[in-house]
Amino acid sequence: MEHKVIDTHAHLWPNGYLDALKQQGSNDTDVARDIGADDSNESIKKRIKMMDEAGVKFQILSATPQSPQWGDEATCVKLAQQINNRYAEIMEQYPGRFKAYAAVPLPYVEASIEEAKRAITELGFYGVAVNTLIKNEIPMGDEKFDAFYDAINQLETVLYIHPTGCGAHSFLVNDYHLEWVIGAPIEDMILPLIVLKKDLPNRYPQIKFHIAHLGGGLPFLMQRIEDNYEDWNAFTSSPTKMLKEHFWFDAANFHQPSLISSVETFGVSRILMGSDFPYFQNDKYLRAVRYIENSSLPEEEIADILYNNAQDLYGIDESSKK
Repeated sequence: MEHKVIDTHAHLWPNGYLDALKQQGSNDTDVARDIGADDSNESIKKRIKMMDEAGVKFQILSATPQSPQWGDEATCVKLAQQINNRYAEIMEQYPGRFKAYAAVPLPYVEASIEEAKRAITELGFYGVAVNTLIKNEIPMGDEKFDAFYDAINQLETVLYIHPTGCGAHSFLVNDYHLEWVIGAPIEDMILPLIVLKKDLPNRYPQIKFHIAHLGGGLPFLMQRIEDNYEDWNAFTSSPTKMLKEHFWFDAANFHQPSLISSVETFGVSRILMGSDFPYFQNDKYLRAVRYIENSSLPEEEIADILYNNAQDLYGIDESSKK
């Protein structure tokens, strides 16, 4: 099978890294353990076997939502450097099979800027990954992160935003243990709207926002959102225009009608293949590719979603690759 697919949404967490997060106060590391997402040779070889079966050329790894945000600044910086250095080692150990989004030690802004610069300019990472909520409390659109946004804008790179599993702090979600059932896609929907409310795409136009899970409910609600802009000035610019120009959405959703709706809403050029590995493995990892291939979309649009759009987003020049 030809390996051309680019998986833009995958996770990997060394056990020692998770242990350190838990020691610093993170209470949600258990969802990342014992599921084949560690950095052992055995786990990575099993991962690559699944990638081969699905025709995936490489995965882009991220630490979200297990981000290095717990503890004092020095500890968070150490953990961010640790996970980023490990990703760089894996990229070198398995050439061509893995790329990465950098982990940064937010809420510590200046330290996060320095680590982002190091990861992009020295380690060759494709962007930076952050949570919708920092320390499960502060929305990523908060003004205290303006200097961080300015630095990402200057780097002209991708900012990947992933849900935390906090259920948007709604008792309607959390009291019924729906944090990951619907809470995560709710966060996927809310955070881009906060970004638009803050007018961040106009203020920092070189940031390329990557949102997980087809943006949650955004495609379904876009007319309502646009009407609130046109009739009640809910946003400073057209949400539809901003999302089509500054945002990309990975297809880790696996429901064909949702995929078609997203393509029709945002345009096919804004959709990326994503698997949400390790939470979907074996047959369901294969499904992440097959549900796109088996959709009613034209072949050229399927190819765009599976690899062309990611090549464009990350500036991959295939003519220079072996």
